[in-house]
Amino acid sequence: MSQSSVPAAYHHGDLPAALRRAGWELLGEAGARGLTLRACARRAGVSHAAPAHHFGSLDGLLSELAADGYERMLDQILATQQELADPLLGCGLGYIRFASAFPQHFRLMLGLDLRSRSLPRLLHASEAAMACLRETLRMQWIARHGSAPSADVLEQRTLLAWSAVHGYASLAIDRKHAGLLAFAPEQVLAPLLQAVLMP
Repeated sequence: MSQSSVPAAYHHGDLPAALRRAGWELLGEAGARGLTLRACARRAGVSHAAPAHHFGSLDGLLSELAADGYERMLDQILATQQELADPLLGCGLGYIRFASAFPQHFRLMLGLDLRSRSLPRLLHASEAAMACLRETLRMQWIARHGSAPSADVLEQRTLLAWSAVHGYASLAIDRKHAGLLAFAPEQVLAPLLQAVLMP
C-alpha cells in the first residue's frame, strides 16, 4: 500500500476525497485499464463496497478523476501563465506540462465517452479550462488589434489553438515523433499561437 496520506482523509470523514486520491494514484500507476473499484478501496484502506456507494460504478469514479484532472490542469495553466510574459503561450505550455506530468490522467480526460461526460462537476471543470483559453485569446486579440474578435472568430481561433496544442501534447506523451526532441515545446508553440492572432 502506498505510504501517501490517502487513508488520513477517510479518518477525518472525507471518504469520497480519499477514494478519489487513491484512484488518482492508481490511475497514474496502471492507467484506466488497471483501475478497479476494489483496488481503489484497498489503496484507501476502506471496505470494497465504499467506492460503489459513493460513485455508483467505475465509470462514475473515472468521471470524478477526469474532473480532478481538468482542475489540476487549469491550476498548471494559470501557474505557467504567471511565469511567462506571453499568456497565450502560458496556456499552451501549461497544457503540455500537465499532459507530460500526468499522461494517464490526460488520456482519461480526453477519452471518456459522451455519457460519462454528463457529470456536472466534470462539465464545469472541462468548460472552465476551455474558458481560460478562450478569454486569454480574446484579451490577446484586443491587445494586438484594439478591439475584440467576433464571436465566430473567437470560437474558431480557440478551437484552432486547442487542437494544435492538444496534438503536440499527444505526440509528446506517446513519443510518436523523434523530431519533438529537437525543440523545446515553446519553440514550436510560440510561432503557431502567434499565427492564431492574425486577422
